[in-house]
Amino acid sequence: MLYRLTGDRNPLHTDPAFAARGGFPAPILHGMCTYGFTGRLLLQALCDGDAGRFRAMDGRFTMPVYPGDALTVEVWREGFFRTLRGADVVIDRGVVEVGA
Repeated sequence: MLYRLTGDRNPLHTDPAFAARGGFPAPILHGMCTYGFTGRLLLQALCDGDAGRFRAMDGRFTMPVYPGDALTVEVWREGFFRTLRGADVVIDRGVVEVGA
């Protein structure tokens, strides 16, 4: 519900009946929240929490995440990453740019 403050009032994120009409078992998490948690993990892992070194990130959403889902971020030294929910990839083709 926090993401409603950004102006996004899409009921897919809050209304179980609306989500069911879209074929989802429950309201889905905002993509910006999934992206934000991924960015936070990358920031800690690659920049020791120094936001000044975090230049950019990009990735492709591949499936929805539900509130309460545990996420894992896999990172490669070459600057690639992906985010998983269990064995399912939820952000793929991730690229992160970090400064010195």
